[in-house]
Amino acid sequence: IGFDMGGTSTDVSRYAGQYERVFETTTAGVTIQAPQLDINTVAAGGGSCLQFVSGLFRVGPESSSAFPGPTCYRRGGPLSVTD
Repeated sequence: IGFDMGGTSTDVSRYAGQYERVFETTTAGVTIQAPQLDINTVAAGGGSCLQFVSGLFRVGPESSSAFPGPTCYRRGGPLSVTD
């Protein structure tokens, strides 16, 4: 399992003895037909703001950014996935 968490998104992939490839993807309504690694992006990363609304956690789309950063930076930033 490949896992790359950035500030506002997380990329995941799988390796089972060979690279998994796809030959067509659509992103933001644009279709690309070319061999590429099968990597999926989740729309939440470490800096994505985390809120508790109506008994459920809500993530993003706002970001805590580098400054003030997430709560764990202790600079008054909002609660984020990193926390």
